[in-house]
Order: sequence, then structure tokens, then C-alpha cells
Amino acid sequence: MKFYRRLQQIKAMSFDLDDTLYDNGPVVRRAEAWMHMHLRSQYPHITHLDNNAWLLLKRQVMHQQPSLVHDVSAMRIACLTALFLRHGYSEQDARFVAEDIFTQVLAVRSDFVVPENTFAVLSELASKVPLIAVTNGNVDTDKIGLTPFFTAVIKPGNGLRMKPYPDLFTLAAETLALPPQHILHVGDHLKSDVAGAISNGFMSAWFNDQQQSLMTSNKSSHLPDIEITHLDELTSLL
Repeated sequence: MKFYRRLQQIKAMSFDLDDTLYDNGPVVRRAEAWMHMHLRSQYPHITHLDNNAWLLLKRQVMHQQPSLVHDVSAMRIACLTALFLRHGYSEQDARFVAEDIFTQVLAVRSDFVVPENTFAVLSELASKVPLIAVTNGNVDTDKIGLTPFFTAVIKPGNGLRMKPYPDLFTLAAETLALPPQHILHVGDHLKSDVAGAISNGFMSAWFNDQQQSLMTSNKSSHLPDIEITHLDELTSLL
């Protein structure tokens, strides 16, 4: 554990989810692969989109509906809807099929096992201070077993912007009924989590299990309060 500045008293902790409490990369890649396989097998009349074509479609949808940049679920539904509209579906039918496919994609995206050590660390921390999840993603925390550890799970959408914008951090502090300077936010992303936390008055614990360097990363703009490489290091802070 590295300390970059003295911590205030920790009265609560907020946690990023993806790539902090579990390895998210393989999970997302598997869900993406499942979606494309499902489209090919169940909707063979729909032009198959490779990754580049899907990204182009996403950019087009984002240009038309810029507010969706802060809601990954709504963005995927909108992209699927646009795909089916291109192939002659009515607005109602395209939306219905898109939402059905998205529900299945989300189930695949949330079908994985969280490491036992994560549960052990959260259990110990939750016995001492309130915990709250603050994520930019859309994983189903009920399905992966994380919900019971948190006071609330806060996600973007419905007018709430993603980290590092203030929206989720402000709501987290309000939900915990604590001043942000007494909340330690734990996350892996230097912009969303570290810069977001510091900019919004939280303390920051940078979860760096990938041996990144603060000095060389182009995402580094704010110094975290502490840097950890293993989640169980957090237990020594309370």
C-alpha cells in the first residue's frame, strides 16, 4: 500500500465494480460474442455487423441521441433498435426485439463468479462501515451476489451522468448522509474513479492490480490518497 496523503477518518467506502471487484474484460467479451452469435443464428436476415461496423452504428446513434453516452443499457437497446429499423422493422417491433435481446445479453453479462476474496473483504469492511457501489456499468448485482454488501447500488442513466461527473458521487454522499471527505472511494480507473473521487471531495483509493504507473499513464490527472494492489489491504485502514 502506498500513501500519497494523510487520510481523513473513514466513515464509509464507495466501490467501483467492474475491474475492481472482479475481472470484467473476459465477461464483457463473452457477452459481446454471445450477442453477435445470437443475431446470426436467430435473425439471419439481418446484416451481420463486425466489431468495426457495430462501433460505427454506435457512433451514429450517439450522434443522434448524445444523452445515451451516460447509459450503457439504453445505448445498447438504441443500437439494436436502429439495426432492426434498417431492415424494415416498425419502430414498435424493432424496440420490442431490441429489448428482448438486451435482456438476454445482460443475463450473459451477469453470469460469472465473483472471487471469494472479494466477498470476504466486503463482508469484513461492511461489518465496520457502510459500503455503497458506484458504477458506470450495468451488471446485475443481485445475480452475482454483491447487493447484500451495499447500502445502495448507484448507476448512471435517467438523467444521472457517469463518473467522473459529480452526479453519482453526489448521490452516494446523500444516500450515506455523510460529508464526502469522510468517504473513501475505491476504484481502478484513473479518470472515472481517482479523478472523479478527488474532484468531488471524496478520498481516493486507487486499485492498481495491473502495475500501471501514475507518472506515465495518460489517464492520470489527479493523485489518489492511497494506492493498493490487493483489496484485502483495505481492511487495515479501519
